[in-house]
Amino acid sequence: MNDTFDLLTQTAIADTDVLRKSDESGDVFAAPREVDFTFESAERENAEDFVEFVNGKQYGGANVTELEDGGFGITVLITMPLTQHLICSVCGFMLYLTGTESLALLDCATQR
Repeated sequence: MNDTFDLLTQTAIADTDVLRKSDESGDVFAAPREVDFTFESAERENAEDFVEFVNGKQYGGANVTELEDGGFGITVLITMPLTQHLICSVCGFMLYLTGTESLALLDCATQR
């Protein structure tokens, strides 16, 4: 298998595990909430291009912050329900976008 497929598979498994735990605590997945995707880039230009793309296509609200280590953090906020097919699709899309701009997807967190 190639690295991209392996990464997508690992991410889908991890996302599904989180959903199972949330389901056990009574989460209502159909209720929209803010999902926070966190990225990192070594180069400001890549980070700003990514933010411009995400905001320009209205995929979510994105911003860049300079990190203490000299890198650049990108936060993308998307309000959406957390049904399995949606969160796995959006996470997969976000992973795909990281391959276009030398970015790393660090985390995906949800707010209740």
